[in-house]
Amino acid sequence: MLSLITATAITSAGRMQFAMYSKVIVPLDGSELSEQALPYAQLVARSLSAPIELVQAFDILSPGLLGPRHQRAVEQLQRGAQERALASLDPVRQRLEAAGHAVGVATQRGAAADTIVAQASADPTALVVMCTHGRGGISRWVMGSVTDKVLHTMPNPMLIVRATVTGPAAPEASLRSVVVPLDGSALSELALPHAVSVAAALSARITVLRVTPTPGYYRQQLTAATLEMGAIPNFDPASPEELTAEDAESAAMYLADVSNRMAIDHAHGVVAEHVAHDNIAQSIIEQANVQPSLVVMTTHGRSGVGRMVMGSITDRVIRYSNTPVLVIR
Repeated sequence: MLSLITATAITSAGRMQFAMYSKVIVPLDGSELSEQALPYAQLVARSLSAPIELVQAFDILSPGLLGPRHQRAVEQLQRGAQERALASLDPVRQRLEAAGHAVGVATQRGAAADTIVAQASADPTALVVMCTHGRGGISRWVMGSVTDKVLHTMPNPMLIVRATVTGPAAPEASLRSVVVPLDGSALSELALPHAVSVAAALSARITVLRVTPTPGYYRQQLTAATLEMGAIPNFDPASPEELTAEDAESAAMYLADVSNRMAIDHAHGVVAEHVAHDNIAQSIIEQANVQPSLVVMTTHGRSGVGRMVMGSITDRVIRYSNTPVLVIR
């Protein structure tokens, strides 16, 4: 199995390269909410024949708080905390192994986010799958803040599942579509190899999505520009309708080119969707909600009229969507 994540989306021959993952890392905190990431981790791991590694952080009082005379007590506390972490992971490991997965377990003392980043960064080809919420308390994470810190610190690709309902993880997950939002930049297209790999493994259709502004957006911008530029002789800007028509034509050409490149290597279908919408994140979420979908997108792109600021858009999709999001830095 390939173990290198491609750095470019297209080879010199015009073919799409695949992104493969050496393993699937699942950080857990002992809560049922954090385990809601497991069905998606299993789905990806099974589809790509990758092992799963369960990771749990644990912490104890700082030795400095107890003083040097209590080093032995500190060691006992650490052993106890590690044993509890291992005991917490063991039932999950057994369930996954019973389902046919190769499973490893890792525990480490330290802050949760730092532990996850250190564990994953040691293998840049690993995929991290985790939830956005958990529960607080001693040796527990506030998963929203931990996920956010990991997302903005770690170089690895990261599949984020929003846990919205308290309760055990679903026995299995299914994804029939992979949605890839693009803004026309090379940075946003770094998501394409990952989308092709996952969609091929899942036998899922790929939708490449381009969102451009509505006439209302252009009308507001032109009104503001007219106030500033109206005194200039022969100032005659295009109409909002002309601008949106240009966007539609440009998007159609761009998406057709991307679709053709991807169709060479993806036999399950590539669909191009252009949407005029002023709320880009909402448009992505609505497209992903049409059927069980995975959104694959980068954290950065380029800004400007008709472009997506991919970092902030990705954050909004993660925050407000119930759809799992695979984030490529």
